[in-house]
Amino acid sequence: MRVLVTMLLFSVVFASTVNAQLSIQAIDVAGDSISKGFNASNGFPCSNGDQENYNWLTSDTHGTNLCGAGSEGVFSLLERLECETGTGVLAPSANHAASGATLIGNFTSQATNVRTFLSAQAGNRLAVLFLGHNDNCAGTIAKANASCSSTDLDPANYCKTRPASFERELRKGLDTLMSIGNTRIGVVSPVRVSQLCNFGSKSNCQLVGSCSFLWGVVNICGSLTRDCSNSRIIDSYTTLKAYRDILKSVTAEYAAIPDFGSSPIVIVGGQTVGGGIKAAGTTFVHSDAPWYYRFNSSEISCCDCFHPSGIGQNVLGRMLKGGFICSRNTPCCADTGDPLVDGKCSVSPRQRFQYNGVL
Repeated sequence: MRVLVTMLLFSVVFASTVNAQLSIQAIDVAGDSISKGFNASNGFPCSNGDQENYNWLTSDTHGTNLCGAGSEGVFSLLERLECETGTGVLAPSANHAASGATLIGNFTSQATNVRTFLSAQAGNRLAVLFLGHNDNCAGTIAKANASCSSTDLDPANYCKTRPASFERELRKGLDTLMSIGNTRIGVVSPVRVSQLCNFGSKSNCQLVGSCSFLWGVVNICGSLTRDCSNSRIIDSYTTLKAYRDILKSVTAEYAAIPDFGSSPIVIVGGQTVGGGIKAAGTTFVHSDAPWYYRFNSSEISCCDCFHPSGIGQNVLGRMLKGGFICSRNTPCCADTGDPLVDGKCSVSPRQRFQYNGVL
């Protein structure tokens, strides 16, 4: 009897999940250069620009072969949905991410653009937030500074976004997104950027030499990659983990709000925020998959040794559609509070643990 009940419950949950996926008819994203496919073609001559046809979420290049990737090799989340439904997503693709975007500076405006687009579409919708990398990377090379360009940036931490300011702008943007109605809002943790220091010896395809040589010539997340010292790795990990923890906890708060309920009114980052109304049929889900996934060399673009290659974009599409399971073949990054177990995102001993995607 217990086995039968378990099977029935699984069938109900599975059917509900599939039905939710089948009914999604419009997708949009608030994000940065990762969600624009920047340098994803991964070869000389490098585009050094956005390549949306490579991006993990909204790329739609597979034509009538709905269960295959397009010629660029990225089987995006949208294309995976089209494979399941046997038809194209009805709304035109929209992608309101922007290269260089930070959560502190761009999420509220991107959320407004996402709401404008999705509100005009019929049926259920998917809105994804995938930001935080540039809040960690767009700062200065020197850790201590006399001042920064904004009080939301920390002069004692490379002028990176202060966690309290990060949370303030996150809440503002989520208040905007949750007003859309009939929308699944996927909040995605950032990639563990400190992993880049695993790939200093990888060859770059812009200049002669290694990724470390390229990073020394071009400021690409210089607060980390200028020398990949232990202290810079610790600082990058600690800051990004603070953002990830905020994304996770705040999403849980918003997920608990009932239809037509209001978000908590809180004072954070020097302002009073909250009080947004949650529209009917809107739900929240948080994905830690990119935070725990350990990327390999082929999944990092040789053009800048920073962005995901087409292979990496395909990995993101796969894991954020259906999640991934930690295993011996797909190791996870440890999250022990000590980023220096092996120096750069150590392999977790945890096996067969699953991290969900946004669907």
